Amino acid sequence: MKNKSIHLIFTASALFIIFMILQAFSINGNEDSGEKLYQEYCASCHGISGNGNGELAYLVYPKPRDFTNGKFKIKSPSPGFPPTDNDIIKTIKNGMPGTAMPSFSFLKDNEIIQLVDIVKEFSTMDNHDVKPINIPKELPSTDDLIALGKSIYTEVGCNMCHGNTGKGDGPSSKKLTDSQGYPIIPKDFTRGVYLGGGENRDLYLRFVGGMDGTPMPSYGNLAEVLGKPKEEENKLAWALVHYVKSLEVKKFDESIKPLENGKLIAAKTNRSIQPEELLYGKGGLWKNVVSYSIPISRLWQSDNVNYQMVNVQAVYNSKYIAIKLEWEDHSQDQGLYRVQDFQDGAAIQFSIDGTKGFHGMGSKDHPTDIWFWKAEWQMRANENTDSDIVLAYADRVSDSDVDTYPTLMNDVSYLSGRDAGNINSEAGKTSSVENVTAVGPQTVTPLSNNEQKVMGNGTWNGKKWQVVFVRQLKSDSKRKVKFEKGGSIPIALAIWNGSEKDRNGQKMVSTWYDLELKD
Repeated sequence: MKNKSIHLIFTASALFIIFMILQAFSINGNEDSGEKLYQEYCASCHGISGNGNGELAYLVYPKPRDFTNGKFKIKSPSPGFPPTDNDIIKTIKNGMPGTAMPSFSFLKDNEIIQLVDIVKEFSTMDNHDVKPINIPKELPSTDDLIALGKSIYTEVGCNMCHGNTGKGDGPSSKKLTDSQGYPIIPKDFTRGVYLGGGENRDLYLRFVGGMDGTPMPSYGNLAEVLGKPKEEENKLAWALVHYVKSLEVKKFDESIKPLENGKLIAAKTNRSIQPEELLYGKGGLWKNVVSYSIPISRLWQSDNVNYQMVNVQAVYNSKYIAIKLEWEDHSQDQGLYRVQDFQDGAAIQFSIDGTKGFHGMGSKDHPTDIWFWKAEWQMRANENTDSDIVLAYADRVSDSDVDTYPTLMNDVSYLSGRDAGNINSEAGKTSSVENVTAVGPQTVTPLSNNEQKVMGNGTWNGKKWQVVFVRQLKSDSKRKVKFEKGGSIPIALAIWNGSEKDRNGQKMVSTWYDLELKD
């Protein structure tokens, strides 16, 4: 009996030890998993040590968050307090529209929680007892409340940064810096794109709680600032919210829809559509296709446009898939005749292996398939001209030979793009689109001529560009994205504005979204 008891005790002890080892292994595994997730999805921008100095940080505007100082823009507690875990979870899931911070909604809940723990460790953040700001019941929007909000907007100085019409062009707008000393541009309210969400309660938190690490102050004491009774605090805050929302430019086209859950749906048609019908919109084809509005943001700061919206449509049949982009651009920049000229352009990027790493052209182990459209190529394809000089200086009068005049002047500012060695100005361009692959920034590799299967067409109506890409649905190449009915492909966009001197990596980009081919 005694031996049996000893045996049972020994067995129980052994089982307990095994249990503790397994627990320890599980914990270490979770830690390793969190660190692995951070390295895969976050470190390239936020840095290995979380200081915001990752290897790709130079490409990102606004600059990536420095986690080590514990200051977060998007949070629900009062100024000076750290964010709650739910705040960080929300930011990771939803991203920050209008910036390079993508949505990681494709991660599992437990994976996001592991990332939250890693982020908090960088600053030894203690947020256990932190409480969110209490959001009182929203007051309904009325003309009187909006008028009150307008007066508050001016009186407390919102217009000094965000401008009188909310476009982010106030007199102080170009002088602002964040807590790290980097330039920061006030939000353009007319776009309706907000870092922490566009719901009224989201704006309430931004106004009342401020945005730590930025020049955006807290207006949680509006009654005191305005000399109003304390009991009017709620009314004043909601009035400001409703006025700012009223500044948004209303979309008159009801066919344009916001994305839900980051999904862009390609419409299926059983019609035997030819590429020309897709490229040139024959028969009003695109009128019946849903358009989705996607925010894009600039990787380098501009004095003018730093973010805007791109409308995206997609349609496919048994043979072809077509994607149409439309965006505002009030100048048609298509000629690279002079060295000071830059062109408009657009690109669609697909993740070949289905992963959503850094959206700047993939990474070493995660290649991308990219379709480039450039206005210069479009012009050459349309006009079939090889003479840069004639196009650049069509109205000049000279006794010199038209093709040698700039060279004789010995002034590089008069050189054509081709004479200056601009590879984008090469003669004989017959297509407006080029298909390339990439495995990260500065790794763009054009596909061979016999693999160039993407067709494109761009039109400018004086206010907007419309660019259509068309490719056969199927492809046997390992370097090209494969489209399948009922399948989903990660997709991202890029836009170049020639008047903003955009070129190469200086552009506007979106984060990853999912293109779904509904069966």
